[in-house]
Amino acid sequence: MRVAIIGAGISGLALAYYLQKLGVPYDLFEASENVGGNIKTVKEGGYLLELGPNSLQVTPELKTLIRELKLEQEVVPTAQAGYQRYVLHNGSYEKLPVNPFSLLSNTVFSWKTKLRILQEKEIPPADIDYETITQFFERRFGHGVIDYAVNPFIAGIYGGDPEKLLVHKALPMLKELETNYGSVLKGLMQHKGTQLAPENISFANGMQTLPNAIAEKLISLHTGHYVEMITRNQGKYIISCATTGDYDTQEYNLLVLALPALHAAELLHYTFPGMAAALQNIHYPPMAVVHSVYNRNDVSHDLNGYGALHPKAECPFAVGSIWSSSLFEGRCRPHEVLFTSFVGGAQFEEHALTNKDELMTCVHKELEETYGIKAEKPIFQHMHLWEHSIPQYDLYIEDAHHMAEQLEQDGLFIAANWQAGISVAGCIRHAKELAHKINLKRPAPSIAE
Repeated sequence: MRVAIIGAGISGLALAYYLQKLGVPYDLFEASENVGGNIKTVKEGGYLLELGPNSLQVTPELKTLIRELKLEQEVVPTAQAGYQRYVLHNGSYEKLPVNPFSLLSNTVFSWKTKLRILQEKEIPPADIDYETITQFFERRFGHGVIDYAVNPFIAGIYGGDPEKLLVHKALPMLKELETNYGSVLKGLMQHKGTQLAPENISFANGMQTLPNAIAEKLISLHTGHYVEMITRNQGKYIISCATTGDYDTQEYNLLVLALPALHAAELLHYTFPGMAAALQNIHYPPMAVVHSVYNRNDVSHDLNGYGALHPKAECPFAVGSIWSSSLFEGRCRPHEVLFTSFVGGAQFEEHALTNKDELMTCVHKELEETYGIKAEKPIFQHMHLWEHSIPQYDLYIEDAHHMAEQLEQDGLFIAANWQAGISVAGCIRHAKELAHKINLKRPAPSIAE
């Protein structure tokens, strides 16, 4: 049995790694010369810039992977201040609660809203088809949490609109807590620790350290191989690459697409047209990532935290900013601060598509106003536009998930964040589980063997 994997983002890389450990033959094809997909680290002007994910949530799978890759010495933990998040409220930044017990001292919510939140434990669970995140939180916690907690969180983390994303898809843990414990708060209290901000890490040379380290371990990684077509003959898959080589005639028993939905749709147009149509409906809103550097003395805010989210109710330009220099050392010079701002997403698509110079100016003006910055312009500024950023777990993704499950019977599997969840840690976990599932499909050795 041989497996073809298309796409060397973190999902494809992790899957190949785990298959290799299990002794399952594979070929991993990547169109570009680089690996990592949306995980991109750039060093420019002496600054370390993350264009994609800025940190990794620590999970058992990630800990093991880091140890196996011998990356322990490269790990940089989040500074202790990184557990504190802020939200823009009436033009200034206020702390968000980091656990249920800090709620009462929080100044973002009114006492009426706080009381309604605490009453969540008395709200009976309900199973509502296609319930959105907004509907879930209104039902369980009341409307008061929507504008200054739910909306900015979903916009900042998922680039999404809570009125459209499905809670059981985008936030499955919360739905599971309600189902298993009858209450989200009761479920959180039952778990060891109730910290809402998970432990995060990065690497001394940036996030791209991880995909690069995995790639170095792979024996069947083929970069610069653009797959033009997938055909199927007598139950086996044939990969046709733009690059001439031995892979145009190689047959594969199983095929794994580790690609964004739109790219996967292009390859499945003739072989599985129904799946291709479902994939084309998955929405990836544009998102611009802007890095801005200032002298520390020019910034009034203490920046003692992870960063700040901007609710739609505040009519912001950027979705929010991560205080990168507060989280990890070595991102800029000691006397400077580095902001990583995000512009766009499902609720602010037109902002991301603003002219580049105007967009960066708007980001600076907003930083200047909200952080009390005295400088006329940043010391350094950089922008990267993701035309298709984060897949939206809305109603349209349901068909793609359902059809992907059915197509596993035909030997077609998915390893991508539009199915596994948008976090890097979630993609790694899914890849490991998929590798074991594929391994079970290997024929048993004959008696002669």
